[in-house]
Amino acid sequence: MRKIFSSVDIGSSFIKIVVLEELDNKLNVLASKCYPTEGVKKGIIIDDDKVKKALKTAFDEINKSLGIRIDKTITSVPINNARYTLTEGYTTITSENKVITSEDILNALQASIYNKIDDSMELVTVMPIKYVVDTKNEVINPRGLRAERLDVLTMMVTVPKKNLYRHVSALSSIGVEVVDILFNSIGDYYCFKEKEYDRDVTAVINIGDDKTELTIFNKGIITNSTLLADGSNEIEKDISYVYNIPIEKSNKIKQMFLLLDKDYASNSEIYETRDNSNIKIKINQYEVSEIAENKLREILEKSKKELNYLTKKEIRYIIITGGIGNVPGFDTICKSVFNDKAIIKPLDVIGIRSLSYSSAFGMIKYFINKLSIRGREYTMLSEDKQYKLIENRKNNEKSIPLGKLFGYFFDNKEE
Repeated sequence: MRKIFSSVDIGSSFIKIVVLEELDNKLNVLASKCYPTEGVKKGIIIDDDKVKKALKTAFDEINKSLGIRIDKTITSVPINNARYTLTEGYTTITSENKVITSEDILNALQASIYNKIDDSMELVTVMPIKYVVDTKNEVINPRGLRAERLDVLTMMVTVPKKNLYRHVSALSSIGVEVVDILFNSIGDYYCFKEKEYDRDVTAVINIGDDKTELTIFNKGIITNSTLLADGSNEIEKDISYVYNIPIEKSNKIKQMFLLLDKDYASNSEIYETRDNSNIKIKINQYEVSEIAENKLREILEKSKKELNYLTKKEIRYIIITGGIGNVPGFDTICKSVFNDKAIIKPLDVIGIRSLSYSSAFGMIKYFINKLSIRGREYTMLSEDKQYKLIENRKNNEKSIPLGKLFGYFFDNKEE
C-alpha cells in the first residue's frame, strides 16, 4: 500500500495544498500548490463562495498535475477562541491474552473526552500526555504491554463549531472529504520539531498576512494559544502610507525589493514608480527596509509580551515561521528580539521550500505520527487511484523516481 496524504491550509491570502508520499520513513512531495484567495479574514471564512471557487481551482490544478483526483485531505481550522482542557479516561483490557492493542488505546482516548465537549464546541484533537498501566506504571506507548487496565491523561482541544464548519463545508462542497482537522501551529511545531523541544516549553509564532498566531507547547503538548490582529500586511500598509502608493505596489516592493534588516540594505538601490497622484517617485531600499524592520520588530515585541501571558513557565525555544520568513533579514531581526531562544529554520524540502508551506507540511507529519502511535495503516488514495498514479508516472518518464517525476508540479516561484 502506497501511503499518500494531502493537506490544505486555507489562509487569508493564499490556499496552500501539499500532497506527499511516505516511503521508507521519508516524505516526498508529489505536488504542491499556492493559490490566491479572498473571503478569509483573521483565519475565519467570511465569503463562502469566493473560498469555494479558489479551492476548486487549486484542487483542479493539483488533480490535473497528478492525473488523479484528490478527494480526502487534512485541513487547518481557525485557532480563534480555542479551549484547552485536561481530561482523564480509562479502559479495561478485555482480550484473552491481556495485551494492550491499538483499539484499547483508542478506547482510553475516547473515554477521556466522553461527555466532556460543550454543545457549542467541536473537538480538534486529543493529545495523550501520559498512559498509566494498571494504575501504577507510566509509559509513553503502552501498545503490546500486558495489563488489566489502561488509564490516560490527555489534553482535549476544542473550538467553536462555527469556526470549523465553514472550512469543512467549503471542502465538502467541491467533493473533498476532511479526514482530520488541526491548527496551523500544530503543523508548524511538527514541521520543525526536534527531540529537545519535547523536553521543554516551546512557543510557536506564525506571522500570517493579517494575523499572528501564538501557541505554547509543553513537552510536545499544546496547552494555550492566542491571536494578534497584526500580520505582515501591516508592512505593506506602512509602505503604502509613507510613499502614498497603492497596496498592490507596496506588496510588490515587499516581495521583490526590500530587506527586513536595514543594515544589509543599500542606499544606492532604487525602485522607481508612481504614487497615487501619478507623480514619479524613487524609493530607496535602505529607507523602505527600515520601515519594514520597524513594523516586524513591533509585531515580534507584541508577540513576546503575549507569550508571557500564555504560560508562567520559562519558554526555552520559540519557533518563528510564516510566509514573511522568506524575506531576507527575517532571521536576524527575530534573533535580535528573542536572542538564542529564536528558532528560524528553512523548509528544506524539494517542492515546498517556502515557509508558507510549513503548516500544511507539518500537519501531515503530525497525522502520520498519530497513526504510528495508534498502530494504524492508512492512505488517502484508493488502490485504483494508486494504480493510476503509478501508470501516470510510467507514461511520463519511466526512469525518473516518483519524487523527481513530479518536480514540475511544484508551485514554488522562489525555486
